[in-house]
Amino acid sequence: MSNLKALTVPKWGMSMEEGEITEWRVDVGDEVAVGDEVVDIETSKIINTAESTCNGTLVRIVAQPGEIHRVAMLLGVVAQGEVTDAEIDAFVANFEPDAAALVPSLVSGDDSKPQVPHAVSTEKAAPPTIAVPPVVEKSEKALSDGPDDTAVNASSVARRIAKAHNINLHNVNPTGRNGRVSKWDVEKAAGISVRAPVKRAVETSQKVVSSLDDSRIAATPVARRLAKKLALNLNDIVPTGRRNRVTKDDVENAARLLSGASDFNVQKVSRMRKAIAARLSEAKQTIPHYRVNVEIDIDSLLAQRKYMNGELGHRISVNDFVIKACASALKRVPEVNVQFAGDTVRAFERADISVAVALDGGLVTPVIRNACTKSLLQISEESRDLAHRAHSGALAIDELQGGTFSVSNLGMFGVDQFDAIINAPQAAILAVGAGKEKAVARDGKLASATMMTLSLSCDHRVIDGALAANFLQSVKGFLENPASMLV
Repeated sequence: MSNLKALTVPKWGMSMEEGEITEWRVDVGDEVAVGDEVVDIETSKIINTAESTCNGTLVRIVAQPGEIHRVAMLLGVVAQGEVTDAEIDAFVANFEPDAAALVPSLVSGDDSKPQVPHAVSTEKAAPPTIAVPPVVEKSEKALSDGPDDTAVNASSVARRIAKAHNINLHNVNPTGRNGRVSKWDVEKAAGISVRAPVKRAVETSQKVVSSLDDSRIAATPVARRLAKKLALNLNDIVPTGRRNRVTKDDVENAARLLSGASDFNVQKVSRMRKAIAARLSEAKQTIPHYRVNVEIDIDSLLAQRKYMNGELGHRISVNDFVIKACASALKRVPEVNVQFAGDTVRAFERADISVAVALDGGLVTPVIRNACTKSLLQISEESRDLAHRAHSGALAIDELQGGTFSVSNLGMFGVDQFDAIINAPQAAILAVGAGKEKAVARDGKLASATMMTLSLSCDHRVIDGALAANFLQSVKGFLENPASMLV
C-alpha cells in the first residue's frame, strides 16, 4: 500500500491542537498536486486552507465538514496509481498519526516572545516584519491578455478562479511557496474575494430538549415536578433562585419560550467565537483591569490627514494615526510595552501593534510589526491589506500572534467612548471613540473643536496609574501634534 498517501490536519501555530473541517475544495476522483488547496479548516483564530502534501488522486475523504479533528489526524487518502476499495479501507483502519504532533503544546495563549528584554527576561527573537507588495490595479483587458498560461505554477483553486474570471496567470504576482500562484494572489490581482460560505447548523429551539441527566441540577421540589410534567430537562433552564436553584417561575418561563411564545433560534457557536469567549473570560477574571481616560483635540490631525489624502493622494485613516501614535508612545514610555509572566516581566524593545478587525463571526487582531519604524503611509497600506485578508480568510497564523499592545477602534460606528478587555498576555489596550464636535474653552473664550475620547485598559500587576497616565499623555501629545511623529 505504498502507493497510498495520507492527508493530515496540519499544525498552524504552536498553540493549535485541533480544527473543525468546514469545506472540501476538491472531490473524490480529483487530481491533486503538492501545494494544491484541498480543505478549509477552522481553528480558534481563523479559517485556513490545508494544502496537499503529495501528488495523486483523492480516493477517500475521511474528515467530513462539521467534524473536529486533532492535529496529525487523517483528513483524506491520495492514491498514486490503481488501488482497490479494500486497500483504501485497510489504509484508513491502520493509519497511525505522528505521535510527536499529538503532544499538546506547552505554550498557551499568545506565542509571542520578547525581542530585546529590558528587565528579567532573556528571550530574544521576533517575527520578521511583514513585507507588503504594492497594490497594482489592472484593467480586465490587461488581466486577460497574455500567452498561454497552462505552464504557470499555480494551485488548482487559483487556476479555476482565474479561468472563471478570464484572468491570465502570467499577469498575477505569485507569493506562494516556490513561486506558486495562490488563490489569494488571483483575488488580489482582480480585486475580488471568492469564498464559499461555511455551512452552520441552525435549528429552531421549539423542540430543543437536552437528553442529559438532570437529577443533580439544583431545583425546588415544585420546579422539579413541574419540569417532569412539561417534559422539560432542568439542564435547559436558566436558574434564578437562591444558590443558583431552578424555581417554579424558571420552569414556567422556559415552557413559554419553548412553546413559541417568544421565537428564537439556536445557532452553533463557531470555534472562533468559542475562542474569543474563553480568552476574554480568562482575561477579565485573571487580569486586574483599570482604565484611564483622556479627551484629545484632533482638529490638527484631521487637517494633516486631509492634506495627505487630498494633495498627496494617500488613503490614511484616523486609526492609522492612532497606531503610529501608540507605537511612538511605546518607544517614549517603554515600561508599558510589557507582559506579566508570573515570576518575570517581559519587556519588549519593538512595538508590535495588534489591531482589532471586526468580522461577521467575531473579530481577529492582526499585528503590524515594528510600527514605530514605519511611516503613516506604510502603516495605512499594511493595515488595509491585513483587514482585507482578514475578511477574506487569507491571514496566516503568524500574522495574528506576537503583538505587544492592542488598539480597538469603534469610532467609525459612532461610539463615543468604551472600555476594552485586555488582549492577554498583553498588558494594555487602547479603546478609541468617535471624533465629535464640542464646545471648548480656548484662551478664556468659547470655541468649537473636534474631540475624541481614548480609554486605556491596563494590567495593574505591571502598569501603575501614574505610568498609564504618562503613556496616555504621550499618545495625546502625538495625536494633537501629528507632525511630531512624522519625523
